[in-house]
Amino acid sequence: MSEVKTWLCRIALIPLLIPTTPLSCKGQETVASPTARAERVILFIIDGLAKDAPERLPMPELQKLAEQGCRYSVMHLPLPGHPKDDPSYPWSCSMPNPMLMAGTPFIGAKGIRSSMIQHQFEPEEAAFVVNAYSYNDVSNGFGSYISHPHREDDIVIAETKRLLTESKPIFMRVHLQRPGIEGEKCSKEKYADKPWYHNIWHSTSPYRKACLHADHLLGEFVAWLKKEDLWQGTVILVCGDHGQADEGWHEPYSASSSVTTLVIAGAGVVPGSRFEYCEIFDLSPTIAQITGRAAPALAIGRVLREAFDSDQRPRQVPQNVFLFNKLLRAAQNRSPDQLDVLKREGFLTIDEIGQWHTTEAGTDFPGFIRLQQRLEAEY
Repeated sequence: MSEVKTWLCRIALIPLLIPTTPLSCKGQETVASPTARAERVILFIIDGLAKDAPERLPMPELQKLAEQGCRYSVMHLPLPGHPKDDPSYPWSCSMPNPMLMAGTPFIGAKGIRSSMIQHQFEPEEAAFVVNAYSYNDVSNGFGSYISHPHREDDIVIAETKRLLTESKPIFMRVHLQRPGIEGEKCSKEKYADKPWYHNIWHSTSPYRKACLHADHLLGEFVAWLKKEDLWQGTVILVCGDHGQADEGWHEPYSASSSVTTLVIAGAGVVPGSRFEYCEIFDLSPTIAQITGRAAPALAIGRVLREAFDSDQRPRQVPQNVFLFNKLLRAAQNRSPDQLDVLKREGFLTIDEIGQWHTTEAGTDFPGFIRLQQRLEAEY
């Protein structure tokens, strides 16, 4: 059944470094002479997009878009857990989704639900279209929220075209759920007799089929934007909301689950630019910047300026998410008794994500990582 809601108002202590633009202590950037100003921004999410999928499957439309625009080979996100029945995790979707929209890992902080990118466009139109029921908790603030659970990805594109024509939103989140559904299917023991069981890359894998269809829909959608004279004023960001384990699904501690890829194309994007590293927290501040809005109040990410300005050559910044995930995996590899000791001393895992903002570091992410590192080293 479709659902339409309309609102009137809208760890190492020495950090690893990689080439990219600088991150402040808090990380948040306010709007300051953006290098590109788009009429509209479309966040196009292919659920569970493995970082190597564009080359390994391949996905020619996404590759073509990357050639015309900018590609971040790896976009890192905190381990994509999905805590259940936990009052400290009152979200209907997996952890990366509120993190993406708010631009912060501290999704238990006070005010987080009103500190999401869609609220930066109020009272102007923003829209969210998806074919799943799990995203209600990140839909508040969108003028139009359309959910078609269990339908094929084609319906998402059809609704997106309709909204762009009728209500002309400045910001859209377009989410194709089918690849994630089919990736999870590859992990299920009930399919153990299938050649693609525990192998999303198999030639007959349903994940492969879903990603190839999503790629086709992406190409068709970009062609439609150009035909309707909408492309010139559009910036599109294509990525996964999380990665995909080779065995299927996004098991949180699988290294492939916490990385995806990011392609940015359209108005003002430097064609053919390539970068190695960004973080999921960077999306909301970047969307805000290129539409002339302020970043969400609790966002810690950086603006990906280098994608829009060839003079903004990358500089080195800490790989905060990479370091944090390494720390979380190391803790998880301890024995249950050792992990219990560590948690009693104050170490917080993904199961305690709702408490991450309550340490002495507050919402200073590098400071939070240092605190966690110290606990892990001492206990």
